[in-house]
Parts: sequence; C-alpha cells; structure tokens
Amino acid sequence: MDGYALITGASQGLGRELALQLASRGMNTVLAALPGENLADVCGRCRDCGTRSECFELDLTDRGQLTDFVSEVNSKYELSVLVNNAGTGGSRKFDEVPLAYIDTIMKLNVLATTLLTRGLLPNLRRNVPSRILNISSLAALIPTGYKTVYPASKAYVKHFSLGMREELGRFGISVSLALLGPMPTKQEIRERIARQGLLGRMLSVSPAEAARACIEGMLGGKRIIVPGGMNRLSYGLLKLVPEPLKSKLMSRSVLRNEIGA
Repeated sequence: MDGYALITGASQGLGRELALQLASRGMNTVLAALPGENLADVCGRCRDCGTRSECFELDLTDRGQLTDFVSEVNSKYELSVLVNNAGTGGSRKFDEVPLAYIDTIMKLNVLATTLLTRGLLPNLRRNVPSRILNISSLAALIPTGYKTVYPASKAYVKHFSLGMREELGRFGISVSLALLGPMPTKQEIRERIARQGLLGRMLSVSPAEAARACIEGMLGGKRIIVPGGMNRLSYGLLKLVPEPLKSKLMSRSVLRNEIGA
C-alpha cells in the first residue's frame, strides 16, 4: 500500500500492536508517542515487514507540538488511515487528584483526538477511501465514580466518533469506534485486573487480540468494534441495565477493588 497509517500512542500496548499488525499487512506507518518510550524500536520492527515507517516523539497535550506535528505530516505523508489510540486515565478520588492530572486526561483523550482529526482531515480526504479508528472504552457507557474524568472523556470520544461517521461518510471516509474492556498492558493495569478477580480475567483481552479485532473491524467499515467475546456480551447487557444501577455497581466495584476503601 502506498498510503500511510498514522497511529498515536504507538510505543507500547495496543498502539504497538496496531502498528506491527498494520505493517504486517503491508501498510506504511507514521508512529507517534511520548519521548523515551522506545518508539524507534517499534518503527524498526515495522520496517522489518518491508514497509516504510517514520516515528515522531512528542507530547500531544502540548498544543504547539501537536500543531507542528500535524503540519509536518500533512506536508510529507499521504494518509489513508488515522488511529487515535493515545489516551490516559486511572482510578483516583476526584477531590484528591491534582488539577494537572485532570488537565492531562482532558487534553489527551478529548482535545488531541479532536484536533488531530480536524488537522489531518484534508489529508485523509485526498486519499479516499480512507479510515479513522478512534479508541474508546466500555467505560464510556457507564458514569463511574472514582475514575475522575476518564469515563466522561471516553464518552466524548464515542459521540464524537459516531457523529463524524455520519458527517464524513459522504466524502469516502469511514469512522469506526472501538470500545475496549480491560487490557493487560502496564503493570498497574495488570494489578488492577487481578484485583477484579474472575470477572477481570474473563473480560481481559490481550493487546494482540484487540488490535486484530480493531484492524479487521476498521478495514471492514464497522461502526462499533468490541474486541473479546465476553466484552461483546457485556456491551449487549449494559444496554439493558438502567443507568443508575450500573453506575452505582461500577462505582462500588472501583472503590472496593481499585481505590481500596
């Protein structure tokens, strides 16, 4: 393939798997991640697949860096795929977190996703049919205490993605939304899944499996992608449970298993 796929948060976890699996399918890649996260290694492995790959180390929460990145990508690379994967969150008490913690979640999960999509849209429109994959979470479906602004930020990604799908489809741009469950990536996440016991293990999906489902769904033009059989079952069940009940149950679970109170 002559076009490029741009993947944010590509140095580890799901982003790394998305980059490697797209490269294994013959797609060139533009990879972005924070400095000091061995992004060059991922880039090298993509090139080992016989594809072109370029890496950019930057902080997407910095408006100046993000703007410069968009300008450079638009001037040098023809994009046919955009994967907004970079995101952050955690389990904390709202009144105990520093404002910088909240600011980072909102800037990365909400603002960076929005600004990258807007800035790279002319590029994607030049190379239709093209695709956008936005990574959200099943947490977007459940207002949850003790997760600060994370569920709200992922709910934004959900509504933004589905709205853009309706708006951009007529231009030949397919937008897909991925709703992810627990994924054992960082050590703190693995520990959190372990504390959730059997349920956490049943819902857990490896980054490789999730990436495969996301790529196949994106290339197939799916509207919503939910990797993992148990997560798809949960997605269906969550539609049936009244919001106050699922909100209360999930908030209690986070308090007990993740906050430890």
